Amino acid sequence: MTLTTAAPRAHDFRALWAGDLVSQTGSQLTTVVLPLLVVSTLDGTGTQAGLLQACYTAPFVLLPLLAGVWVERRARRPVLIGADLLRLVLVLAVPVLALTGSLTVEQVFLVAALGGTAAVVHDIAVAAYVPRLVPPGRLPHANSMLTANQAVGGTAGPAVAGWAASAFGPAGALVLDGLSYLVSASALILIRHREEAPERGPRPALRGQVAEGLRAVFRQPVIRLVMTHAGLYNAGYALIAVAFLLFFVRDLGLGSARYGLVMVAGGLGAVTGALLTPIVVRRLGFGRMFAVAAPFSTVPYLLLPGADASDTGFLRCALGFFLGSAGAAAGSVVATTLRQRLTAANVLARMTASYRLVAFGAMAVSSAAAGILADTFGARAVLWCAPLVLIVSVLPVLHRTVRRVGQLD
Repeated sequence: MTLTTAAPRAHDFRALWAGDLVSQTGSQLTTVVLPLLVVSTLDGTGTQAGLLQACYTAPFVLLPLLAGVWVERRARRPVLIGADLLRLVLVLAVPVLALTGSLTVEQVFLVAALGGTAAVVHDIAVAAYVPRLVPPGRLPHANSMLTANQAVGGTAGPAVAGWAASAFGPAGALVLDGLSYLVSASALILIRHREEAPERGPRPALRGQVAEGLRAVFRQPVIRLVMTHAGLYNAGYALIAVAFLLFFVRDLGLGSARYGLVMVAGGLGAVTGALLTPIVVRRLGFGRMFAVAAPFSTVPYLLLPGADASDTGFLRCALGFFLGSAGAAAGSVVATTLRQRLTAANVLARMTASYRLVAFGAMAVSSAAAGILADTFGARAVLWCAPLVLIVSVLPVLHRTVRRVGQLD
């Protein structure tokens, strides 16, 4: 598929960006609220908190390859609108069930799994859609802006979540997320550009299309090394995400409001990292940017397990998430742009699906393990071990094959 006009319009990317900004804020709100709902309102265990994260991320293991083929056969914009509307229905189901007194942990798991399914399709479609809206030279800037959206969402979402959960209860707070998906779908409707209808006729065998997407990852050495890094990093971060919630809220007793503030600090760090990345890339190139981001994305998380319930402990956690998120956001901008620039347009959706199968599949497994490990050995012990996984994850992107990647002009 190709665009029907030669020059992509800035208006169209702004519409995509604006809708994504609101949606990311709502999604981050839900990321905070659902675990709080399970742990506090439904009296869930650490294992159940980990399983909740696994339910959301499991579709990233089971569906990406098929979703990549499916998305590539369709115009991206209607797919994105449909994914937003599906997530709208899902998140609004939780407060409705809560009002009727019938909400259970199992139902929250189901909402998380279906929401993860919609997220798989949405994220693959976005990654394949952005290069159709902006020229190659603007991709680092566009990816920086979209990564900054995730960071702004990570800043505003937890803050709103803490307030809304206190004011309306965790289930009631999800109404705000539902509204965010409605805004995102409306913004996508405003995009003027239209993709050409997919060509009709015989289609290649599904196995061949899936194999082509896998080859786009595993036969491209830079993408293969970056994917290995992403899988290990996401596994380590999933351990931190689950264990820190249990450690901070349950073990230290610092509460959901302060937990939200720590997540705000992480969001501010991610905004900083995402917006600075294009500037640094212009000076150092893509490959060496990973070496700059690595110390920030790994070592600061060692501040977390030594925290206590004092104000100093709270500030340690906030600083750890600020620096760690800054480095992670920088790496995300670089990884996304490299994948887009090194992959042919006709396999971009399938490449993204194959990449996410590994990168985010590791997160699903690690999330499930995190709750069990925290219940068995304690959340603090998990927080001591998880940063070591992050540090090991840096090794693939420090390989000379990645380091020598320059500007890709």
